[in-house]
Formats: sequence, C-alpha cells, structure tokens
Amino acid sequence: MKTILVTGGSGFIGQAVCQALSLTYSVIALDSRPCLTDQKNYVSLYVDIEDENALTHICKTYLPDVVIHCAGLAHQKLSNKKSAALYERINSLATEKIARAAVAGNLGVYFIFLSSISVYGENQSEKAIKETDKCLPTSDYAQSKLNAENRLKKFYGAKRLKKLDILRLAPVYDAQWSMNLEKRVFSPKKLAYLRFGSGKQKMSALARANLVGFIDFRVKQEMRLPFYNIINVCDEQAYSFNEIIEIFQKTKYQPARIVIPIPLSLVKIPARILSFLLKTKSVWIYSFYNKLANDLIFDNKKMLDTGFIPQSNLSSIFTK
Repeated sequence: MKTILVTGGSGFIGQAVCQALSLTYSVIALDSRPCLTDQKNYVSLYVDIEDENALTHICKTYLPDVVIHCAGLAHQKLSNKKSAALYERINSLATEKIARAAVAGNLGVYFIFLSSISVYGENQSEKAIKETDKCLPTSDYAQSKLNAENRLKKFYGAKRLKKLDILRLAPVYDAQWSMNLEKRVFSPKKLAYLRFGSGKQKMSALARANLVGFIDFRVKQEMRLPFYNIINVCDEQAYSFNEIIEIFQKTKYQPARIVIPIPLSLVKIPARILSFLLKTKSVWIYSFYNKLANDLIFDNKKMLDTGFIPQSNLSSIFTK
C-alpha cells in the first residue's frame, strides 16, 4: 500500500483528496487544524508548513511515496490586507521546504503541486491558453504560485526531485462551494443574477470531483509517467456566463432570480478609475474587468491525452 502525504488536509480540496485516496492508500493529512479522523488508512497531524524541521521529521517517519501539496494562502480580494511577502513565504518558500522534506524521506518521491491558472494572468488570447504560453501573473497570489513552480523546477533540474507534476487548476467549484462561479453571475447577497455584456463570455472551471479523480488517476499511473509535467486541469468544456445562470436557475441550488443586464462599460469605467487611484495594484484591479469582459479558456488537451476522462460537469454537479 502506497503512503500518500497531503498538505492542507482539512481544506476544500485537501479534504476531498484525503477522503478519496484513503480508500486505496495510506494517507497522512497535514494541516494547522484538525482533519478527518473517522476513516481507515488515515492519520491526521498538526504541522506548520513553514517548519521544515517538523516536515522533515514527519517525512522520515512515514516515508511517503507521494506528496500532494494542497496547502497555501488563498486568492486575494480587494479588502485583503495580506502582503506580497506573506504570499511569497506561504505559497512559494514553504513549497520548497515541503519538497526538501519529502526528498529527505524518500529520494524517489512523486511530488504533485497544485498551482493555478492565475499564473497566466488574464491573457486575452483568442485561443485556449496552453501550458507553453507566457505567464503574466497580475496578483501577489498568482506571482507566488509561479515562484513556487520555479522553485520546484529548479529543485527538479538539480536532480533532487525525481518525479514532479505541476497542476495548474482552473477555478474549482462544487455544489457546496461555488464562489468562483458566483462572482461572475450574482449580485451581492445573491439577490439577482447579473448578465455582463452578452453573457456569451466563456470561462474554464474545474469540478472538485474531476480534480480528485485526476489526482487519483495520476497516482495510479505513476510508474508510467514522464518525470516532469505541467498540466492545465479543467472540465472537458468551458462554460458561458449564460450557461452558468441557466444551470443555477434549473436546479435547487439557486432558484429563479431576476436577471439584470449590465453593460460592460458600467464595469470598465469604475475599474479604470480605481486602477488610477490605486496605481500599485492597477494591473490586478483591472484584471477583474478582464475576467468579466473576455473569454478565459484553458487548453486541457494535455490532461485529456493522459487518458483521463472527466466524469463531472457543471450540470451534473448541481443537478445532484
């Protein structure tokens, strides 16, 4: 039985990963708060992911075959007081510490890092964005994720990390948590739907069930994997804002609300003003407009070429 260490084991993604993998493997869940404890093949441990000595001790004790690094500091908001230095410390430097600890426990460890498609920035390409496209992060969060990727690449290049998957996740959703979708189609407090422009703008998204399924698939494939991969991970098809509204309306998740059309100019003008007033954050602030005005689609061919078939989509998740 493989031993799999999961950081962020009590989080939205980490908890689901632990639940699924503990059915087949021995799972060690790390977090700064209690994780699930009522399953077989499951150990929950408290740890600060910045404490390299503690991480190394755990890895030398349990000798994980696979490390899935889910922990990190989440996306920024306009009200966010967190500094760029904090994002760099938690999302980037701590990732390198975890990789070093993992190698100390097992030289052949398979390391899976959950990155984000935000590393590309709000690329206005007419084509789906590929893994080889240039990264232009616009937020401290996205920059810290890209820096973490670069740290891992360097670690792999120095032949210290033998097997590395960097998974760039589209916005993740589930029926219990869908904020990444809601902020494209809802007014504050969900009193009404908002249709920005034509509503035909498309976005890639990722059902949590598909992410968990892909990670499980990769772990099962491990012996046949190339040693180093960067992969965009998202549902098979992208969704238009209109589709999101229609699916929400048809299910019990959010029954009918009025749909208020919002001209994009009403978003663009305030975004420009705010960008001018907060010049140090201007690119990041204006990115909110770009997310509403333009398609943001990511090429998932590399994911599909692995043989993985996503089983879930927006309709199936919310119809359940």
